[in-house]
Amino acid sequence: MSRIAEAALSILASGPAAVADIGRLLASRGITRARDPGAAVRRALRDDPRVVHLPDGRLALIDQALRDVVLTVRVGREMRARGEVDTDGDLAPLSLLGLAAVRIPDEARAGDLVAVRVADPEAGRVDVGLVPRSRAVPADEADLQNAVAARLARTGAGLPAAAPIARLAPLFLAVAAARAEAFRAPGRPLTESLRAGGWEVHLGWVGGRGTAWRTLTEEEVDALESDVADLLVAEQHLAAAALQDRVVTLLRRHLPERVPAARRRLARVLARAGRLEEGLAILTGAFRFDDSEDRYEAALLAMRLGDVVSARRWANEGLAWAEGPAHAEVASCLEDIASDLDGQATFLDVRDRLPHADGGASVAERMVEALSAPRRSYLVEALVEEAFEDADPAAARALVDAMGALGDQGREVCLACAAVLPRPLGPIARRAAAGRARARRPWLQGLVEAAPVVAWTTSPEHAPDQQQLVVAVRKESGRLAPLVALIDHETMGGAVKDAFFLPDLVEARLHREIFAPMAEIGLPCDPLPLDEAVEALRAGLVRTRALGWELPSAARQPVLARVERWVLRGSPRP
Repeated sequence: MSRIAEAALSILASGPAAVADIGRLLASRGITRARDPGAAVRRALRDDPRVVHLPDGRLALIDQALRDVVLTVRVGREMRARGEVDTDGDLAPLSLLGLAAVRIPDEARAGDLVAVRVADPEAGRVDVGLVPRSRAVPADEADLQNAVAARLARTGAGLPAAAPIARLAPLFLAVAAARAEAFRAPGRPLTESLRAGGWEVHLGWVGGRGTAWRTLTEEEVDALESDVADLLVAEQHLAAAALQDRVVTLLRRHLPERVPAARRRLARVLARAGRLEEGLAILTGAFRFDDSEDRYEAALLAMRLGDVVSARRWANEGLAWAEGPAHAEVASCLEDIASDLDGQATFLDVRDRLPHADGGASVAERMVEALSAPRRSYLVEALVEEAFEDADPAAARALVDAMGALGDQGREVCLACAAVLPRPLGPIARRAAAGRARARRPWLQGLVEAAPVVAWTTSPEHAPDQQQLVVAVRKESGRLAPLVALIDHETMGGAVKDAFFLPDLVEARLHREIFAPMAEIGLPCDPLPLDEAVEALRAGLVRTRALGWELPSAARQPVLARVERWVLRGSPRP
């Protein structure tokens, strides 16, 4: 802390003061020789969170103004049920201490009066207890009402003149700071005393009777949600979650129709902060509303937690409630999740018993059944890669020929293998398909017809250092296999830093689960012509090889082979 700031704070400890007065006093003491002492004080205290600007232009210390202040609040039914009261009404001044809510005594009942005394403003500690009755303190109430009237007469806070409003907390702070005895004893709740003077309090704002609070509340919530977005872009996830929780509280009380979407956003923000269980608890706590969107979000978090049983159950429950055209999109997402979970369960079971190609013709029937079992093409692809990995060429060829001799199902499996396996097995599998051009099973045909169809990218404006490129490969049943490539322009000269394929999904999930979260953190994706995307990827991989860089994802999937197979060649191997 600078010498000027330390001296200025010592002056403010005695009460509010004008910047110019503080500057002159510091200059007289020789603490500053600035040509404009007031400007020097403003610079020294500019970012100090302990200092606030009062409506009359003076500076005040929050600690000095609120120490030993006593606020009262009348317990309501909702407050009693929650066990706490928000700091946006009678306790609005406590929001300046960083408090969002205050616990009420366990013995408090609806209608009781609770007094909250600020015991340690620096630590945000308050003492809470019941008081027998409410009494007016005329001097305190008059000072606050006069401060409100003066403030609203000067400004409409940027709103239409017909509805001037102002923050209650700074107005209260000015009164409490100016008189050492102001609001230091239990009086009437602030909302009651202001109502007697012709004012209304709403969400920490004060205005005249008849103020259109609903419109103003919507503007307040929109502003808070914008602040949440800014915090997410800054990767301050916990702060964003705390603010989004505040949004949910405001909406629950005043705009309940907007609560479900805000609650789901809170769950997503908590998950982004690493608190997946907490986010999931918020969603499951809302299941009583029978909202299919809640089940969808819960299924996604359960999948991230590895709880596939709950994820599958919630997908089914969500589908049960996703009726009608308004829920068609979420229904398609839930159906896709359910199908994928079933396919993954089958994949894991089959993989444990998967024969290896080294078994030759003797394992042909088992191999055909195994490769046909998962009803998703990306899982079939993974099984084919694993079954033929490092296989003896002669045994693998014998196996492929034997599968083609097993009838329609065998030939369809050979057709899928032809799309996946490299030379020389790929052409061999194609011949073993005996001229068949299509597979009746969609999850096998998905490999036969796979081809890049659309691409998106982040812009240099939003991501100048690392471009994120998404190329979608068409698969079965309208699904897309997204390839995500990270192209590093800052340190790797345009090389691909990493790339990976995500599981196939319907396009609605692509936008909901990939593009929407990216946009929320300041990385919106815009469409890119497919040929430009493919060439950017090709050039990036050339640079990657020149640098000798190994893609981290290669340890988990044969990503380079898949990129060559599905994107760079643009069609299955003939």
